[in-house]
Amino acid sequence: MNKCTACGATLKRGQSHCSQCGTKIDAATSGRPSLWKWGVPIALVVLIGVGVWIWSEWNEPLTSKEATTAKDVQQSFSASTEEEESEAATEVEEEASLPDTETETGVFYDPISYRDVDLFMYSFIDAFTSATYSKDTSEVESFLAEGSTFQAQTLDYLNNTLFAKGIEEDQLNTEVISIKVNGENRDSIEDDETATVTTNEEYRIIKDDSSVRATFETTYAVRYEDGKMKIVKNLGSKELSREEEY
Repeated sequence: MNKCTACGATLKRGQSHCSQCGTKIDAATSGRPSLWKWGVPIALVVLIGVGVWIWSEWNEPLTSKEATTAKDVQQSFSASTEEEESEAATEVEEEASLPDTETETGVFYDPISYRDVDLFMYSFIDAFTSATYSKDTSEVESFLAEGSTFQAQTLDYLNNTLFAKGIEEDQLNTEVISIKVNGENRDSIEDDETATVTTNEEYRIIKDDSSVRATFETTYAVRYEDGKMKIVKNLGSKELSREEEY
């Protein structure tokens, strides 16, 4: 309830004058209380202040976070770039510090199979028998190891026995019956190995007007080196059969 400012009498809502002393009552005093008069503006000020505070609190972390993120990215990029440059420099330094070396490369040859060895020996006997007709030893020499004892013996036998006596030979059959390396039976020969090759050879030996059919078992030392086969030595030969034809 409002009081008269002059006499302190209780005033009723809407009075224009005090019923006790007749003093004119201010409309603001007789209307809403003073709390309403000042409360609304204060509330608005507080509300605006709270809104400003919330807005600043909401945006400041975002701005700070964006700035921090950008800073971190920049630092990360700088660190990564420096690390890459450091690694590249280290590699260059290592390359510069390494001595020049020559790289040695080897040539590797595949093993030769049983069939390859069989064909090699057949071709050798074919060249040998053909030479008895042509009197030319060049093809035979391609099968012989250069400077070997077998080379000298074979050429001597052709020149001083078969050629000199007019003996001609025909190859009827040549077949490899065993291949051994270091005493073990093998189906192939590796590069840089010497194998013991045993063959069964059948000839027709012609002299003057007579012909003899003969079979021999002969063992050779065959060297496979740098992709080529060469006969190194005759390890022994025995006659298995002999038959006169005419």
